[in-house]
Amino acid sequence: MISLLAYVGIGIAALLLYKLDKLTASGMWAACVVGWLTIAGVGVGGLVVIAVFFGSSIVWGRLDSSKVDVDVVAKHGARDAWQVLANGGIAGLCSLLAWLFPGYAAFAFAGFIGSLAGATADTWASELGKYSREKPIHLLTLKRVSPGVSGAVSALGMAAAFAGSFLVAATAILLWWRYTPLSHIWLLVYSAIGFLANLADSLFGAAIQVLYRCPVCGLETERLNHCGEKTEKIKGYRLATNDTINFICTFTGAVLGVLAVALIGR
Repeated sequence: MISLLAYVGIGIAALLLYKLDKLTASGMWAACVVGWLTIAGVGVGGLVVIAVFFGSSIVWGRLDSSKVDVDVVAKHGARDAWQVLANGGIAGLCSLLAWLFPGYAAFAFAGFIGSLAGATADTWASELGKYSREKPIHLLTLKRVSPGVSGAVSALGMAAAFAGSFLVAATAILLWWRYTPLSHIWLLVYSAIGFLANLADSLFGAAIQVLYRCPVCGLETERLNHCGEKTEKIKGYRLATNDTINFICTFTGAVLGVLAVALIGR
């Protein structure tokens, strides 16, 4: 009965977020799929972890929407299906694997938590890093660049990344492992996993994410069109969009989570 109510609740919550312009229509359905898979494999506790990620993303995103440079980022506002799957698709896949292969559920749980720790760390770094008083440093050139440039990090952003990862790790520990003797170790491990996944996000963003330049005003942007003209690719690969990089981040978190269980034990 509880599971049935959870399935219905996911649909209602996704519809509400759609009505509030937090999700597009495709994003709403993608969120339902991720949520339903989570219930099937990880259980209601998994929804709590997802709520921590998505809820905190909404809160930080509402602080100051003027900090979002709509001329630079390819997407802003309501999240579409690609954005939902880039951040939550790996978690949904891990949940499905936990359901299909219960004997390996410990590994699937670790992948689930690691992926969401990475997604939360990345989101917190992006949303709170905008408030840094110093320009971020590009990881490959080690030069200071404008805020919002992919592959650049700041001290505030890195601190925010660890805090976001720690929040997800702490939530998972309280839900499932608060009485285990290694709970404090896993708290640090999952916090580090999310932080490292975010760092991988920044590195891949610096190395392969596509970037365009407006032929009219010269602005470097993720957008395909600007000033009424088609932008020109200056670096990266066309398929390596921000969604692709976010997928790499969550995949990295999941892989690190699985490796942690393999090395430390269940």
